Order: sequence, then C-alpha cells, then structure tokens
Amino acid sequence: MQVIVRDFVEADREALRKLFVVSRDAAFSWATVGVHRLEDFDACTAGERILVAEHSYHPIGFASVWQDDSFLHNLFVHPRHQGLGVGTKLLAGCDKYFSSTPTLKCLKANERAKRFYQSQGWRIRSEADGPEGPYVLMEKASPNNSLDPNLLRGPA
Repeated sequence: MQVIVRDFVEADREALRKLFVVSRDAAFSWATVGVHRLEDFDACTAGERILVAEHSYHPIGFASVWQDDSFLHNLFVHPRHQGLGVGTKLLAGCDKYFSSTPTLKCLKANERAKRFYQSQGWRIRSEADGPEGPYVLMEKASPNNSLDPNLLRGPA
C-alpha cells in the first residue's frame, strides 16, 4: 500500500475531523459513546504542525506536533489502516519538526498505542494522572539519550 505523508491543507479538515472521531472511538473503548465530537479535532490541533497520511488521495491518518516543545500531541490512523505501517511513516515525518528530545503522553489504558510507541524506540519517562485518566509520558530514545552499557563501564 502506497502512503504519502504531507503537510495539512485546509481541504483536509473535514475528513480529518471524521477520522479523529472514528479513531478515538476505536482506541478509547472505555470512553462513553458519543463523547468524541468533530470539533474536537480543531481544538486538539490548534496551533500545531499537522501531517497527513494519505492513500489514493484520501487521508487515512494524521499526526500533530507542538513544535515549541517537540511534543507529539496526536497520532491517529483510521482503524481500517492500522497495522500497515501508516503510524510509522507519520512518526518518521514528524522527526524534522522536533528540535529537542521529543515527548508524548499516552493514556495507560491505551495498551496498543503504548506498545506501538515502544516498538518505535520510545520509552516511558514518567507516569501521572490527567483529565482523561492516568498516562505515561514517553520520550523518543536516540543515540544521545539512550544508555550504552559500554559508556557505563568507565575508562579501561
């Protein structure tokens, strides 16, 4: 499946609003039905860099980054397209918008997302409670911030 990751254009808004609701309803199965609304997309991405994953000219996922803090705020892939590498491509597209070690918050109840991020080199930095429930703060491991056992040994 060919997927292109590109910058958001205003013409994407309506499709991404719908994708946001469908994806959140699927991912947050514990949430009350109907709690996710189309306008949530606008509020949750305001002021952020938005990248769109498309297949055959149709948006199938998106990511949004708060660039000032190198914070990945949203990454959602339509449930029909999950497990096909779309999220991986979106994460790779976000890399150029991170000016420092990138972080994200993931609800603890969202085990699938936690596993995905960990498979992509993210690690848990801390845990806390938020308005939507307990979450983990994750950071992307890099050669500069990962522990190399050889560095821990000291001089020979």
